[in-house]
Amino acid sequence: MERRVEILDLAGEARELVRDCEITGKRTVFTRNGREVAILISHDEYLALRETIEIAGDAALREQIAAGEKEVSRGAMLLVEDLLELPPS
Repeated sequence: MERRVEILDLAGEARELVRDCEITGKRTVFTRNGREVAILISHDEYLALRETIEIAGDAALREQIAAGEKEVSRGAMLLVEDLLELPPS
C-alpha cells in the first residue's frame, strides 16, 4: 500500500532532503540504532528500479534482449527504413 504526503506539509529539513534527492539524485539513508531501515530515492530512480525488476522477472523479454545483444556484438545493423517499414530513399 502506498502513502502520499504533500511536500509542503513536511518540516523544513525534510523538504530539503526531498529537494536534494529530486534535483541531484542524492539518496538519504534513514537509520535506527545504527541499522539502515529506509532510503529516500528520486521518483525517476524508483521507476527505473521497478522497470529493472520487471525485466528481470520476464524470461521471454530477457531472451529477446540477449538475442539483440548477440546481433549487436556480431555487427548486425538495421536501417531506420527497416524499422519504420519506409521505402528506401
